[in-house]
Amino acid sequence: MLLGAVMATSSPVIAQSGPVVTWVTNSSVKLEQIIGDVDWATGSNTTSQTLTRFNIEGLDHASPFESGTNLIFLGGDVIGTNIDYHAADPLAWSTTSDGEAGLLLNFYTNSGGSNVFVNPMGISMGPDDSPFTGINISNVIYLLCNTGADASNTNNPHTNDISVLVTFDESSLSFQTNRTISAVTNGGHFIFDSIHFYGSNVMMFGEGNFRASDIYLASIPSDSFLSGNGTLYFTGLTNGLPTWSNVETNAVPVVQDNPTNGPPWPNDSPSVGNVSVIYPPALGLWLMTYDGGRNAKPKTNFSGIYFTCAPQPWGPWSTPQLIFNATRDNADGVFIHDPNHNPPGPAGPTIDPAKNDPTNTPGGPYAAYLIERFTRITNSTLFLYYTMATWNPYTVVKMRSAFTITPVIDPGSLLKTDNAFSFGWNAPTNISYQVDYSTNLLFGWTTFINVITSTNGTFSFTDDGSNSGGFGGNKFYRVRTVP
Repeated sequence: MLLGAVMATSSPVIAQSGPVVTWVTNSSVKLEQIIGDVDWATGSNTTSQTLTRFNIEGLDHASPFESGTNLIFLGGDVIGTNIDYHAADPLAWSTTSDGEAGLLLNFYTNSGGSNVFVNPMGISMGPDDSPFTGINISNVIYLLCNTGADASNTNNPHTNDISVLVTFDESSLSFQTNRTISAVTNGGHFIFDSIHFYGSNVMMFGEGNFRASDIYLASIPSDSFLSGNGTLYFTGLTNGLPTWSNVETNAVPVVQDNPTNGPPWPNDSPSVGNVSVIYPPALGLWLMTYDGGRNAKPKTNFSGIYFTCAPQPWGPWSTPQLIFNATRDNADGVFIHDPNHNPPGPAGPTIDPAKNDPTNTPGGPYAAYLIERFTRITNSTLFLYYTMATWNPYTVVKMRSAFTITPVIDPGSLLKTDNAFSFGWNAPTNISYQVDYSTNLLFGWTTFINVITSTNGTFSFTDDGSNSGGFGGNKFYRVRTVP
């Protein structure tokens, strides 16, 4: 419900900022484990039976993107049984369309039944190298892959990371290496990325140094995505409008991982590892998740999965909300292993168990990737579904989080004349509203009979006084959803 006062004068209409989206406390829950045959926490069978069908027991992450009628998932550093995959990176497809249903993954396989791995010529896809995002442009599938990691460098295996554009041919199950997108050694900000269409452009959200970066934004024309010609990097907002540069090192963060409001950028201590961005048209907002908060103190209170939203790709983005924390949200010792918890929760499997002993290796949430087609709005509640990795067990789970959608009256829409008062707001198109009025903010509310709907997400209401006693004094209005 939203309250709005009548006191307003004629003013020009300005861009509406969209509704406020607020995480519902305790709403982030695990729905299912999607990798392996048996849920390590519950003992129940998984939907996809990936071990029996594809000899895939564990996976580092599962990042989805839309490709025609299919949902393609990019996996990282796979493990199986009785075989050393050398941390190869499989990919799967799915036609599942309901977030509440079991997510059925079908991994790509060669004609002989062996798994297809992302393995383009000329670049390494070994440990800590993975594909992280993709997009289908005019029936060409593009993948953005991170490469250059050195697993022997225990201090920072990502010192020499680069991101590379790769094309994937579904018919021949082959990969082609294309251009370098960004490089850490050149001050690059787009090593680990999420991409999404925005009109005739592709918006690329990314971070540079792994788990030591804020989130940056670039815009690439769709028709030159392969070459990268015309790429522009976000350099800030001036009077609410974005400014751009064709030089990557001029970019500034579009979202900061700074949960305790420490020193401002560039002196903050960000820790973003993976980012995911979607745009559900019915909501009219850009939605983002990322894992961060690792450098805040105490870490156990602030690390986890964050959410933020914005009316435009460049923002302004809302204050990030911690929507999943392993301790707060009762995951430690339940489906994430915590050797200090009683009980500790499922121990393993782990990748490289000789180095990561399943009994004493702490798990943790990371790589939360939103599944856009599963997004659901019921009345004034938004439900988001996303994959999330847990490290120990070395698997991926499907999560759901709920958010309350609160419309905000656009100040630029307020218009008061001698015989009418009107205002507007933005909200999802599948929500209907009614307006109440009163001469006292605390009581005495009366409801206008008309139900207000919208086909484009912009709602408007006008009171001409004929049904509300005219305009002899103060009058208050409130907007509420129709049950």
